[in-house]
Amino acid sequence: MASQYCNLLAQLFTYWTWFMFWWHTVTFLGDSAFTVPCALAIAIWLSINGLWKQTVRWLLCFGVAMALVVVTKLLFMGWNIAPPFINFTGISGHSASATAVYLTAAFLFSNEKSERTRMLVIAAAIVFSIVIGLSRLAIKVHSESEVVIGLLTGAVAAWCFCRAFDGSKRTLRGKYVFVALSVFMLMGTTGKPAPTQGFLQDVAQMLSGRDMVYYRTIPL
Repeated sequence: MASQYCNLLAQLFTYWTWFMFWWHTVTFLGDSAFTVPCALAIAIWLSINGLWKQTVRWLLCFGVAMALVVVTKLLFMGWNIAPPFINFTGISGHSASATAVYLTAAFLFSNEKSERTRMLVIAAAIVFSIVIGLSRLAIKVHSESEVVIGLLTGAVAAWCFCRAFDGSKRTLRGKYVFVALSVFMLMGTTGKPAPTQGFLQDVAQMLSGRDMVYYRTIPL
């Protein structure tokens, strides 16, 4: 009986380990070490097609979204400034950057396709972005409010870019160039998350003049 119980615990532990490994793998696809190179690849891809205004607009939309992430994190870590009544320490950067990048990439890749195909591709990107947001909850690094606001921030950034895109129904050349650029840029990540959190903590400590930054007090 004891042996069967131990075997059951071992199996459950194995399943749990694989489950968490899967979530950590998914969550890396929203890390800035992954999404920032992809965002730069999108900018280069647009430039190759001579869409200079769209290139600037994309960099601006993505940059503003990431700036909001940084500002909200610094305000909390340096001065404990956060919206009341919710467990919030800053916008989820993974959720925001993933949604902005993947929705925009889906829009551009399906640009010359039928309306039905485009909707399916964009819907798949939305689902994938939500899964990345859920991964932040699964590994307990963000609260629900941080993930939801992050998803909305990224979605607004993608919408601001896509709604003003004036290359509608235009075939964008160099799709494989975009993929190759993304892979090339990602080679420098070594599969490790970017040390952005530690960097922001150092910045918040320096700007606020505090000996220690503020940390989350409400458990996830």
